[in-house]
Amino acid sequence: MKWAAVITAAMMSLTAQAKTQDVSGRVIDMKGEPLAFVSVSLLSEDSVYIEGATSNEEGRFLIQTPAADGILRLSYLGYKTKYVDVRGMDIGTIQMEEDQAMLQEITIKGQMPKTKLTGNSMGTTIQGTVLGQSGTANEMLAKVPGMIAKGEELEVLGKGTPIYYINGRKMHDKDELKRLRSEEILSVEVITNPGAQYDATISAVVRIKTIRHEGDGFGFDIATNTNQDLTFGYFDPNATLNLRYRHNSLDFFGMVNWWKWDQTNIFKDSMSTCLLTDAGVKNILQNSDVRQHWQGNGINYNLGFNWQISDKHSLGAKVERHDSYDSGNHLASKTVLEHRFQEVPAFMNEEVETKNDEQRHTPYSWQANAYYNGQVGKLNIDLNMDFLTNKLNEANNITEYRTITNQTKEQSTTTKSTSNMEQDEHSSSRLWAAKLVLTYPVWKGQLQAGTEMSFARRSSSSLMTDFLLPASDTEVKENNMAAFVSYHANLQKWGTINAGLRYEHVGFDYTDNLDASRSMTRYQDEFFPNLSWARQFGPFQTSLAYSIKTIRPNYDQLSDHIVYVNSYTLIQGDPKQKNAIMQEMSLNARWKWLNLFAAYERRDNTLSQLPQPYKDQGVMLMKRVNLEDPVRNLAVFLSANPTWGVYSPNWTIGGQKFWNTMEFDDPRSKTGKTSVTYTKPIFFFDIHNTFRFKHSWQLEANMSIQTKGDVINFRMTSVSNMLGFVVQKSWLKNDALCLRASVSDVFQRSVQDMVMDCGFYRAEEATHRSNHRFNISIRYTFNASKSKYKGTGAGRAELERMGSSS
Repeated sequence: MKWAAVITAAMMSLTAQAKTQDVSGRVIDMKGEPLAFVSVSLLSEDSVYIEGATSNEEGRFLIQTPAADGILRLSYLGYKTKYVDVRGMDIGTIQMEEDQAMLQEITIKGQMPKTKLTGNSMGTTIQGTVLGQSGTANEMLAKVPGMIAKGEELEVLGKGTPIYYINGRKMHDKDELKRLRSEEILSVEVITNPGAQYDATISAVVRIKTIRHEGDGFGFDIATNTNQDLTFGYFDPNATLNLRYRHNSLDFFGMVNWWKWDQTNIFKDSMSTCLLTDAGVKNILQNSDVRQHWQGNGINYNLGFNWQISDKHSLGAKVERHDSYDSGNHLASKTVLEHRFQEVPAFMNEEVETKNDEQRHTPYSWQANAYYNGQVGKLNIDLNMDFLTNKLNEANNITEYRTITNQTKEQSTTTKSTSNMEQDEHSSSRLWAAKLVLTYPVWKGQLQAGTEMSFARRSSSSLMTDFLLPASDTEVKENNMAAFVSYHANLQKWGTINAGLRYEHVGFDYTDNLDASRSMTRYQDEFFPNLSWARQFGPFQTSLAYSIKTIRPNYDQLSDHIVYVNSYTLIQGDPKQKNAIMQEMSLNARWKWLNLFAAYERRDNTLSQLPQPYKDQGVMLMKRVNLEDPVRNLAVFLSANPTWGVYSPNWTIGGQKFWNTMEFDDPRSKTGKTSVTYTKPIFFFDIHNTFRFKHSWQLEANMSIQTKGDVINFRMTSVSNMLGFVVQKSWLKNDALCLRASVSDVFQRSVQDMVMDCGFYRAEEATHRSNHRFNISIRYTFNASKSKYKGTGAGRAELERMGSSS
């Protein structure tokens, strides 16, 4: 491929100009496991600092220096500082010795997680800290510096929902964070400014590294969980079994997980629509009470292997399957509508009771990944290939009982009717992707270059009977080819810099099989730069970053088939939507256990949805659109995660402010237009408190609060908070047996009220979710042969968009 040839030639050319030498090595603990985030300093014979580095997840470090002679100093919390004479470029493997006196104190008091700030990310050690005893990975991540919990969702501060990598493998199923235990995690890296190697749609990345234990043979761990809904009484158990076998350089692993889940949400909707008619301004008032119950159960499987051919070469493959049974939504609603005219003393009342049963069937859902990691000389090679295919069938049965009353001066009439409708939807997706990353030491740092390709196909169709909605049958094809280059360098007293550039060529083909005139093809060629700088000023760690990113619509948002909500509300995508473009400047600063994050963003072509009348029948169509004017956003967060004796709090406070003004049609206004401004800031509070006692007892009290405020073109009109308590006890060596009990949303305040104000149309929704639950989990681990899977995955943004569509 031409790109690969150009990249290789550029790397070799720059290498020829390099005049530095590389001091490299690998750091391990007493068990032979790699140690990440070890501080490595190269000193002269008289102990003057020359250059430094930090070990990566594999325990490897690389120092660029004019002379490969001196003394290496290695330091890491919980280990004795080690000094090694340097008389060559390859130091080999260095084993750190535990500081028993410090570890004994840690056992009693608990250990504060060690977090290191770089230009693009924050790396936090989990093993041996209070975070390593936090239940599931999902519960633990809410306490990691740089992250925050918003209800049941996890976000990176000021960046939104991240993508996750576990041991370099992209996580597709978010429930995997509920199956992974915090005791299995070595470290977490939160990347707030993803570099050029990541797709331009990715605004934040969380990389999780699990613990790899020594020894051949068979091992397993089993975890069972019972979840009781205290509001509606649902009982939801699940169980996970992980199996592994290791012999010499071969590692085989597999997993099976059975789950059952029920989720009930209560909605109260109020909508007001003003339309200009021949009789004057018609006002349609719609008030609905809705109860939605989602239920499902299924089995997830995976099977794979790793082959460590040598210290410098490894490969592996993994296959996953996801089966879902008896899944679907059951919705019951009662809606009252009033049709009133300002100039005419007449009105129409309409009462509609709706029962909506949706059944979802997934005939197949497969994912596969294969990888190769290697080193040829100083050139590191990371190759990943991915495949995904799935199919989803949805059958929606809708029954409506309608009573209509017409009132005029002369008379009043009432009619009743019953209607039955069926909507069948079918969708299927397929993706092939590959990603190659080459890394080579140049001058004072690392040059990284590579290419990524993805070829995605998604087809969907919809047919509704007994309602005047057009059928749809569409296919979307999108081919994305990218090339990227980045350079990371340590400029000593000037700090470290990271600069990258990504080029993406996207070919988009939309085919409407029922109406050829609606088909379209377009091509986009875009460049996405990113730049970061980091420097330590005494005890202060600081970094500045700039980047340009994009947001592409999910595939279901690009389909123009219409989804039925009720007789007066429909939803439709739009294949003509443009990609949103984001420019961001961010600041990250850390002092001891305090961290400050601030970011300013300008977003053009913001993706949203807005109402528009449908066929002048009083029906409102919620259409996917690009907002005309730029939306600006300022985010500021302050976090603290100290440890005081047995008490380890983790607090985050912050807020976001959007600047957005929009103009809408409004027949009630003299000018026929009205402006709506969204500028009220919204604030977040995450308060986690952990108490670690002797004999492996642990208590937790956690609360998350979200205030009122504006987000893009929505108003949050209620304060939401979730309070939860946890009791945990562990037994046996290395806490192999663990019992954890928790209660969540104690005061049942997991609510979210929001308003959309669009001039002629105003919608209010109050949502109450059934998060008031009691949970008991038991985990047992036998042997310690953890997975060595190193696949990082390719085509990750496309996988996310497909996942969001299903």
